[in-house]
Amino acid sequence: MKSIFIIFLSILSFSSFSQNTQGLFDKAYTKQKNNDYKGAIKDYEKVIKADPTIKQAYYNRGTCYLGIKDFKSAILDFNKTIEMDPTYKEAYYNRAVANVSQEKFKEAIPDLDKILELDPKFPNTLTLRGQLKAQTGDLEGGCNDFNQAKENGDKEAKKYISQFCNDLKESNDVKESLMLDWPDAEKWKVGSNQQKDKMIVVELIHENETLENWTEFGYMNSVIGLKNIDLEKAMNITFEQAKKTASKSKLTFIEKDLDAEYPWIIFKIESPSFANDKTPESQVWYIIQGKTALYSNFRAIKKATIPEETTKKWLNFFKTGKVVNR
Repeated sequence: MKSIFIIFLSILSFSSFSQNTQGLFDKAYTKQKNNDYKGAIKDYEKVIKADPTIKQAYYNRGTCYLGIKDFKSAILDFNKTIEMDPTYKEAYYNRAVANVSQEKFKEAIPDLDKILELDPKFPNTLTLRGQLKAQTGDLEGGCNDFNQAKENGDKEAKKYISQFCNDLKESNDVKESLMLDWPDAEKWKVGSNQQKDKMIVVELIHENETLENWTEFGYMNSVIGLKNIDLEKAMNITFEQAKKTASKSKLTFIEKDLDAEYPWIIFKIESPSFANDKTPESQVWYIIQGKTALYSNFRAIKKATIPEETTKKWLNFFKTGKVVNR
């Protein structure tokens, strides 16, 4: 997605500035154009101190913060810009970029929605939103965005259609699937089986337990059409999502084979407690990339850590998984 991150700069004449303020702004902007982001930030601070009503100063300072990867500060400046001007499309776009840079994909989509509400042909917005939709499981929605972007003349759209959408029709037939042999001796049963768009989620529990009260939990997620995913990045995204509700979570990489026909990675996330629940939960994850889908799976227990013996048992279980074609 980095290839379409464009930081829009304000190249405007501010006749309403005082001469002194205009000079400060021009000095800051010159440093910004020369990629002296830290120097520009200091000068924009002087502009804002002299006249806190200049929205372009907040916006430009935000783009400088993006340049040095201080995403939180950038978002604060874009928030201020939007507060001063709710129609400032570039501020919405770059706030989305700041969130995507932190792998907060779902948080970025509403800003892109707002831009398209203001301007359906705003550059790069449909292709960026399409990628975010595809990455978060809404492949059909993503492909709709890519096709609309193509109609609007976006040259990048064709590349994303080729990457994400060529197999969409075939994927509807679910010709590929992941087979995991959940041991009969452990008396597993399906607690929930749901499908939405191109995502299939199956939740498993022991036969004498419920989804609300379980001792061991199984999870299988298939996102049809999601391909060419960086599995190590997927592991880190999964961990970051866990930390949002369990800040003391610990990530441990276990094993991977990224050169296999179907690349895979296994890791565990151990959480001693959650923000709204003191009950611990720890998981061993198995993510495998198929030809036409991404498969994410885990087994969980309500313990702060997973015993080494259990970790080995679950590792061996997941390594029996096979991607099959029907």
